[in-house]
Amino acid sequence: MDIHKPRAAKTWREFFIELGTIVTGILIALALEQGVEWWRDHRHVVDARANIRAEISAHLGLMARRSQTETCTSRRLDEIGALIAEASAGKPAQAPIWIGHPGIWPMPDGRYQSAVQSGSVSLMPSDEQAGYSNLYTAFAEYYATEQDEQKAWAELRTLEQQPVTTPVSDWQLRSALQQARTARWQLEAVAGAARNSARRLDIEPEQFVPFKLQSACIPLHTARAEALKLVIEGRPQHQVYDEP
Repeated sequence: MDIHKPRAAKTWREFFIELGTIVTGILIALALEQGVEWWRDHRHVVDARANIRAEISAHLGLMARRSQTETCTSRRLDEIGALIAEASAGKPAQAPIWIGHPGIWPMPDGRYQSAVQSGSVSLMPSDEQAGYSNLYTAFAEYYATEQDEQKAWAELRTLEQQPVTTPVSDWQLRSALQQARTARWQLEAVAGAARNSARRLDIEPEQFVPFKLQSACIPLHTARAEALKLVIEGRPQHQVYDEP
């Protein structure tokens, strides 16, 4: 086989033709590389966006499920206020007493954090990035408020034992009641802001299975054993676990 050595250009015309061929080849290679990289980034963004939006939709669905029982929660707080006032006045409470509690659901951000750490979120439009950030800040605040609310309701459930009222316990119960009312108001405000932010991103709440009967919706004067049965029957999948 004959191997021909590269031939030096004899004229400026030949030199520029060879130079142009080399430069064109390099530019084509760079363009192809950039195209492949763009496509790879595009796919990462598409996948990350789908995962984030699904996670947000699920959290909005939980908020919607919570809002379904707000009437019961508000009524129960009024009933608790009346119990505290009667106990303070020395009036015996009608037995039995079931206080219950509002629902609480964690709102993880695993999909969003994964997309942030992979760099996919930084490739999205700035308005979209800001929208996601605002929503996950709202979700974190919502869950933290739910936890505070549960602590207040835990104190209020001491009324189920119909303890002897003292000035100190009366003050503690009234304080817990106010904390519970404040938490409920904060949850409604945060949920409303989250819905507005999601609406701007065209994200709808995930469809949810409504409660047939939630803990705080069970009548106040229900025996604990009967209330626990009603709670289990009222859960979407009839999960069996004790109430606090």
